[in-house]
Amino acid sequence: MSLKATCYQILTPYQEAQTHRSASKWFDMALIVLIIINVTAMMVSTVSDISQHWYTELVVIEIVSVFLFTVEYVLRVWSSAAAPQQNAPHLSERQLRWRYLKSPMAIIDLLAILPFYLSVFFTLDLRILRIFRVFRIMKLGRYSRSVQTLVTVIKNEAHALLAALSILMLFTVIAATCIYYIEHATQPEEFSSIPASLWWALVTLTTVGYGDVVPITPLGKVFGGLITVMGICFYALPAGILSSSFTAQIQLRRERFKASVETALADGELSRHDVEHIEKIRDLLAMDEEEARLIIRLLQHHHGDPHDKKTYK
Repeated sequence: MSLKATCYQILTPYQEAQTHRSASKWFDMALIVLIIINVTAMMVSTVSDISQHWYTELVVIEIVSVFLFTVEYVLRVWSSAAAPQQNAPHLSERQLRWRYLKSPMAIIDLLAILPFYLSVFFTLDLRILRIFRVFRIMKLGRYSRSVQTLVTVIKNEAHALLAALSILMLFTVIAATCIYYIEHATQPEEFSSIPASLWWALVTLTTVGYGDVVPITPLGKVFGGLITVMGICFYALPAGILSSSFTAQIQLRRERFKASVETALADGELSRHDVEHIEKIRDLLAMDEEEARLIIRLLQHHHGDPHDKKTYK
């Protein structure tokens, strides 16, 4: 195996690595610790007493972290040319690297280090760019199956979510327009325009109700109560879409795991190779070990092996 391919396998999350899984796992753990330390240092640096007393240490942590994140980013870009090409087997190394550079995680990795270098090489006031340092915590998404599942859910339900959000925006504008004409004469400062009334419509429809802007006319109060009740219905749509799709993804993982176990049990028992293969699949699907064991035992019983000739784990 070439150095480039070895580097790619180590940098890949260990659940997905085909080789060098041990090295990949240790790298993942080290990078997660580095991200946690860096984010913690970023947070405590905003506390004046700590930032003054530990200024040098915090600067060292920032410089070392950015250096290591930069090395990681460069190696990921370089080794991405060794990525498997199931869907596009004829891409050149340059095309493979460009495909990786456009991926969401590569963009997050770049945004995590970009503010530091901009502040070093430019004399402009780039303090606003420091907010992008928070993207460093998003690097953990590469190692979180839950985050990856959520991203998959959002991609799968993009059209439904867009439709729901469009309805919410339309309803918010209608509510702001109505409350403006109802309350403007009584409260010209609070409801000075329809755009200004959008704040009231938003906090009312989401049932947050900060109380800084409230209707005081009888008709305005009735309309506000109606909008609050409608908000419970309408603003629950995106949450319902996401939760149902998330549940479907979890169920799909269970079905895939069951299908793999049933294939392994085709001969009536589990060999050592079957157990290792099932464990790898369980790890890839991020399934709970106890749940996986229960599924296997049920399928073993179904296949006429109630005594578990080969015990899983």
